[in-house]
Amino acid sequence: MNEKMRGNNYLKYFRYTLDDLKKSSDRKLFDYISFFAGGGGSSAGYKLAGGDCKFVNEFQQVAVDTYLANWPETPHHICGDIKAVSGQQIMEMTGIKKYELDILDGSPPCPPFSMSGTKKKGWGKEKTAYGMKQKNIEDLTWEQIRIAGEMMPKVIVCENVKGLTMEYASEHLARMVNDFEELGYTTVYKVLKGHEQGVPQKRERVFIVSVRNDVLDAINMPFMCVASEVFPNPEKEFASIADAIEDLQLNDENKLEAHELVETMKKGAKWKWLKRLEKNPDKVVSVGDDVVGPFYDKLIAHRIKWGKTIPEAKHSFFQSRRVPWNQASHTLSEQGLQTSLAVHLHPEEDRVFTTKESARIMTLPDDYILTGTLNQKLARIGLMVAPICMKYLADNIYNNILKPYKESQQ
Repeated sequence: MNEKMRGNNYLKYFRYTLDDLKKSSDRKLFDYISFFAGGGGSSAGYKLAGGDCKFVNEFQQVAVDTYLANWPETPHHICGDIKAVSGQQIMEMTGIKKYELDILDGSPPCPPFSMSGTKKKGWGKEKTAYGMKQKNIEDLTWEQIRIAGEMMPKVIVCENVKGLTMEYASEHLARMVNDFEELGYTTVYKVLKGHEQGVPQKRERVFIVSVRNDVLDAINMPFMCVASEVFPNPEKEFASIADAIEDLQLNDENKLEAHELVETMKKGAKWKWLKRLEKNPDKVVSVGDDVVGPFYDKLIAHRIKWGKTIPEAKHSFFQSRRVPWNQASHTLSEQGLQTSLAVHLHPEEDRVFTTKESARIMTLPDDYILTGTLNQKLARIGLMVAPICMKYLADNIYNNILKPYKESQQ
């Protein structure tokens, strides 16, 4: 494993393989189960930290296919609705008894809490999430908490979009904290920025960590110290796009994919002004309504246009920007090609990032297997928890919570 050390404990950016993951996981420092497991981003992080996966649950078959393609040795999994899964069922499958599990992990679907979805009036209505019509997906959080109450793990970890801490969604977060407290947990949460954790991506996600109170009592940790002991400190040196992909040589398959991405963009309305974007700009550049046309006049506002700041401009999601080599990428999202055409443009080439480049930006190993169509692969990457970010969090949870607790019980 090529580990470029940053500070005493952290890495600025490093590359690793599936074999590295297996060797690290074989240490079996702690066990975990994962809900809403997706393609395995969080699991990659746990495995890097020495975690041993006992069970995963995921609703989408294409995501399960990706997960098992990389970790066929996963002992137990259920592809299906979490509402049909019980803690008792998992304990019978895995042999884990109540109170024994180290970490229960889950990243419930985020569309209701995304920056465009934090309007309470839209909750409870049918939404298209992950390619399927679903209703009340914001309530899936309570299913994870239900199972946590049935299994009573030492630590519970939830990850979601930053929007969960904002506007009406903050009520949802407050209820989560209250429900965990009623189960006997102390809960802390923090928005972690990917580019401050060795991820070459400006990805902000809230991590919610709940520790069982008897565990804290056993290691003599006051509740006011939990956050500082759990969450990793930000790093001053940021990983950039150049760190991640500048050395990447595209093989024939990826060259064909790059060509497909260009051809896809040519079919969109933005192709005519994509050609006018500066190559590897020093600043993030937004292309405005003067280029796109009157249809977008009310939708597109921009703070920087052709290198000049527009003071009166408002923020908009309808921006297309090249990512400079010396900066972190913008947030990769679940919408694959659709959103990629808006914000994730290659520093020099007239296309979005390939799956191989996107995987590097998400800090996945080079030999990670992605299943499905091109759009499904890009979406699968965008939905993941960045493995390196999860690794640093899991390192802290093990070293400062789980390890001291196990030692206290000897």
